[in-house]
Amino acid sequence: MNRQKKNYLLGVAHGVFYFMSNGFADYTTVLPTFLKYLISSDSIIGLVAAISRGGSVFFQLFSAFYLQGKRKKPYLVFALWVRFLSWFMIALTSFLFLPKHPLLELASFILFISLFSFAGGIAAIPFYDIISYNIPSNLLGRFWATRQFLGGVMAVGSGYVVKIVLSNYSYPLGYSILFVFTTIGFGLTSLSLGLMDEGFEKQKRNRNFGEFLNKALNLLKTDGRLKRLVVSEFLSHSVFMCLPFFSIYATRVLGLPTSRIGFFISAQMVGSIVSNLFWGYFADKKGAKFIIVTTNTLSFLVPFAALFIKQPMLFVAVFFLMGAYLHGTFIGYTNYLLKIAPENLRPTYVSIRGTFNALSYFLPTLGGFLADYFSFVTLFALGSFLSFLALINSLSLKA
Repeated sequence: MNRQKKNYLLGVAHGVFYFMSNGFADYTTVLPTFLKYLISSDSIIGLVAAISRGGSVFFQLFSAFYLQGKRKKPYLVFALWVRFLSWFMIALTSFLFLPKHPLLELASFILFISLFSFAGGIAAIPFYDIISYNIPSNLLGRFWATRQFLGGVMAVGSGYVVKIVLSNYSYPLGYSILFVFTTIGFGLTSLSLGLMDEGFEKQKRNRNFGEFLNKALNLLKTDGRLKRLVVSEFLSHSVFMCLPFFSIYATRVLGLPTSRIGFFISAQMVGSIVSNLFWGYFADKKGAKFIIVTTNTLSFLVPFAALFIKQPMLFVAVFFLMGAYLHGTFIGYTNYLLKIAPENLRPTYVSIRGTFNALSYFLPTLGGFLADYFSFVTLFALGSFLSFLALINSLSLKA
């Protein structure tokens, strides 16, 4: 097997295990309902959801600066195993502390999910470098779609496992079992990505972080395509403030039994699978802008549909659309970024994009506040409005 084929398959395997692992501990369904047993505040649940997705962005600028001119794979491997060990500790503490010590479990969960997320910030820069080195640009759309298609198939299975486990094992044992499965999955994720080859590109080093930050800000000011990209993506992520609360809304307001939330995970993954047949083909044929505009249309439809669906099982449509959106928006914006970023500045471009979007990952905190002090309807209506602005803004991107 030649080097390119080996690395392509390892990259796909990483995506398959990654999506499978996330299915066992999905942050839009499993984690919010688990946290509801520990604390009643939607604001706190929104904050934890934000940390689990957004903590990684805070280390990306530092990571891009520190790794200038260095071999990046050792740092990638280190970060991957920190992420694996974080889930190992989440699983272990759930067995040790529950059900007698829910606040202690909450504190330990926040600690280790934060470590997991922060380590993702260290891994992001080496990850995109390794992918760009090993996957030709004309195959990137197909590569991302293949990862997400096969990973989605596995995640549908994860959703079914969630349904079986939560139907047969009550809190807390059911969730502890799911966390064990998540730990195993992230171990396989770390192994597959760690076996990929590393490229090495000479990069000019900045003398200090202040100089590096100034150059990054100048890039953001002078490169119009980069500026439009990050603004468009930030607005598109407005839907994130609603995501952790769809499952809570369905169980609390619409009356869906908690044991059936596995159907939502499966519906989300089916949405990603079906849509990836579309994303992979059109990303390479029509370009990244076409994918971005299409997925921003979906980002509007997700909370808009949630406003009008009143039958619990029909709510799977929201998760189907969400799955299509989440996978499509990643392909669209990632391909657009890798297309416009010069090779020697790619880590800086990646870190600018990640850091600029930091606030969008913490929108679930705002979502929790709106749900607590106003209503779910208010939350979903605001999400629809902001997502519509994202759609309008994305039309200005240059193809």
